Amino acid sequence: MKKKLLSILAIFSLLAGVLTGCGEKEPLPTYDNSLTQESPNPVEVLNKNPSLSQADPDQDFNTAFISFMEEAGFKDKNYMVSPTSFRAALALAISGADGETKDELLKAMGFESTDAMLSWYSSVSRAVTAFSESLEQDKAIFEENKEYMEEGAASPDGAFSLENSIWRNTKASGKLSKDYIQYVNEHFGAAAENVSADKITDAVNSWINENTNGMIPRISNDLSYADLILANTIYLRTSWRNDFWENATQPGDFTTKAGTTVEKEFMHQQDKFRYYEDENGKFVVLPMAGGINAVFILGDVTDVVEKMETASYEEVDVALPKFETESSFDQNELIAFCMSRGATSAFGDKADFSLMSDEMSLCISDIIQKTKIKVDEDGIEAAAATVIMMTETAMIEEPIVMEFHADKPFRYMLLTDSEAPELLFYGQIVE
Repeated sequence: MKKKLLSILAIFSLLAGVLTGCGEKEPLPTYDNSLTQESPNPVEVLNKNPSLSQADPDQDFNTAFISFMEEAGFKDKNYMVSPTSFRAALALAISGADGETKDELLKAMGFESTDAMLSWYSSVSRAVTAFSESLEQDKAIFEENKEYMEEGAASPDGAFSLENSIWRNTKASGKLSKDYIQYVNEHFGAAAENVSADKITDAVNSWINENTNGMIPRISNDLSYADLILANTIYLRTSWRNDFWENATQPGDFTTKAGTTVEKEFMHQQDKFRYYEDENGKFVVLPMAGGINAVFILGDVTDVVEKMETASYEEVDVALPKFETESSFDQNELIAFCMSRGATSAFGDKADFSLMSDEMSLCISDIIQKTKIKVDEDGIEAAAATVIMMTETAMIEEPIVMEFHADKPFRYMLLTDSEAPELLFYGQIVE
């Protein structure tokens, strides 16, 4: 029996922005981002690599998003993004959009229709519910068998939450539509709050800090200029189904992408896990409590989610470095991604968010995401916060032992263990 049956994994989503308005802007060529003086405008992000603006808008969302972020400057860095957080945040905005603006954002997020978007969100919500149900079952099993367990064994503990909120700055000229408030509350559980300009920054940061269990204490130092903030958070903490014992952890060499060698603390275990290998690389699937799978990838294996179905159970010697990373995407990379997928009207004076309010002419000023992940012997804890800010127009014979030693750059994915695995987090360790 495991010393711990469950911990938790963390995922967060928030929508917010750091601009004070949306001036008159034309599509890509003349995007006016003068209000975000400390960050490059989306067109500058695209111009740094022309291939970004030529992205295939029909490519599946997860592939497109990860490729874009790497080409936008993160390919040679340790980083983690949350596709789920990003899409959930945008879903709040899409729900208030109409016409061309809604059509462009739906396509950019990989949805054929609003119904497809709602179906996707429901599937993520069901994964959250399934996690809680699995945790309760593990707790019951623990209580029934704790007298047979090792001394000091702890009851399962874990958490997985998906939360949304909407914050209207009372300085805004108009109010949100009652139909919109009812719609996002019904479909996304989002509550709308009216907060004054001098309190909105602390209110939103406090909400994010609480819903990410302190992993992301602050999304921005100043949100007072935003007329409307759409916020989504996901929090998950979970333990390994097969323990990494602390006494097996020992230092080892990790070769960085640049070819240099650094020392890291490596966790070790050998057991049967789903394993896949081809000429391009290999990956191992480590099951976690609550119906979460952690997939660690070496090399350039493509279509990992599809290939998980053909992965076989093998005896695998696993060595993983303990790591902790934080990432911040606050240089307009997320808006640039949307624009590379054909969504441009939402960010200028052609934006149509009339279903949110017929009293305010709103546009998206900025989108920020912050993420954090901690991987150790206890399990994984991860967090993501995405913020969209809007302003007025504005895993009895001697087995063959396979080897998976992540002692060089590797990628990782956190997925729901479901018929259609949801990519909660994607990241890489290269240094």
